[in-house]
Amino acid sequence: MTVKELDKIAKKGLEMPKGLASYEQSYYIASRGLYMQYAKGEITVAQAREEKKEVLKAYEEGKWEWNYFMQLHSVLEQLKTLKEEGFNSVLEFEILETINALLHQEA
Repeated sequence: MTVKELDKIAKKGLEMPKGLASYEQSYYIASRGLYMQYAKGEITVAQAREEKKEVLKAYEEGKWEWNYFMQLHSVLEQLKTLKEEGFNSVLEFEILETINALLHQEA
């Protein structure tokens, strides 16, 4: 789900959607809490905005880490295939390309 979609349901105080990645769950719970605290007058708009910036930053970092993990998982699967099928020069090249691309990605 996108941040906008998560915000829309968090603002309504709805139950957290099923199947969210951990970084999405954290974002949703934090956002719902901020909306509820603001609605109850426990925090100001300025405080909510400042805290929301931190929540968004954590979301983006979590999203990047999640995607990186999923790419590394793909590499692991390719390595398992390589081990099971024996060494194949085309497969080896694809694996090495994938690993190289992952290691040289910008954070």
